[in-house]
Amino acid sequence: MNEITFENEQVEATGLPKVADLEFEGLADNYARTLLIEGLFSWLFFIIVFSTIQTFTGKIGFFLAHWWFYLVAAIPLLLILTLPFLIANSRGFALREKDIHYKSGIVWHKTVSLPFNRIQHVEVESGPLERFFKLTTVKLFTAGGARADMSIPALTFERSSRLRSHLVEHAGVVESGAHDE
Repeated sequence: MNEITFENEQVEATGLPKVADLEFEGLADNYARTLLIEGLFSWLFFIIVFSTIQTFTGKIGFFLAHWWFYLVAAIPLLLILTLPFLIANSRGFALREKDIHYKSGIVWHKTVSLPFNRIQHVEVESGPLERFFKLTTVKLFTAGGARADMSIPALTFERSSRLRSHLVEHAGVVESGAHDE
């Protein structure tokens, strides 16, 4: 009778490759501009709503006469003008033979690693502002999730198309509309 034994040897962690040693590719150059415009639209919306409320309540003079009103309006504006460039520079992705990695974070750094054999669906999407700047987001899905397990924003149409094709080929993803014959 053949006896099957289970083996699970410990691996020395010091010999493993480090994700920190990966060379991450940056995102599109105009990504910061996209984030900046999104932030300015949000800030402008806040100012319009606040001004409308002021107009209908008749208390315009009270808020405009106080220094803190300008401070409350200026702080988000300063963040909106600086954060997009920091965010854009902190993000990137690295592609290896068997996996893909995405890093993000200014203060809290995060790296998501996804082996190709776990990818079940690859999606490319582009919102109105992204389309204006000719950018897309590649979303990667694994089993059991309704949300994307990894999203890589700010890729040009050509770059996202090549990345999607590479992922579909190496991950064994079945494309929508494909038929088994």
